[in-house]
Amino acid sequence: VKQTTLASISHAAGISQGTLFYYYKSKDDLIYDILEQHFSQLTDSIIAGIPRHTNGDKVKLLRGTLEKLIKDQETSRMNIYLFQEAILGNDDIRDRFLVKYQTWREIIARQISALFGISDPDNLASLGGVILAVIDGFTIQYLLDQNSVDFQQAARVLAAMLASVCLLYTS
Repeated sequence: VKQTTLASISHAAGISQGTLFYYYKSKDDLIYDILEQHFSQLTDSIIAGIPRHTNGDKVKLLRGTLEKLIKDQETSRMNIYLFQEAILGNDDIRDRFLVKYQTWREIIARQISALFGISDPDNLASLGGVILAVIDGFTIQYLLDQNSVDFQQAARVLAAMLASVCLLYTS
């Protein structure tokens, strides 16, 4: 990704450089838009599957969600590349990540509320951040070593953790 240029992308796509430069001022903007579209489709797919599982096997649902989000290595690599760009000073990408991460935390919080009956907004906000951090951490681990993440066990632990929080705050 790092050595790729907008010119090489336009050539590979069979479009003029001017057309590509008209829509994207940098390669990072293009990559971010592609990732954003992919993650939106993935998020929609995951959320669409949740209503069928609200009374069902939460571990199975969590495992499937983790696998969908983490096993796509090419997308994960591009996402990590953009994280690096944001951390190293690309303020445009950083600002876009801040907005996207806030949205993801809110989506996660809503789904936790629906699945586990947790309603306290402070707990939901914190849990959304914790789950997002878990996903990011597992993504990095999986990129380094695919055998390092046991999705079934991770899903069991997450389900138990969320059920414990639910019991703690509803008792």
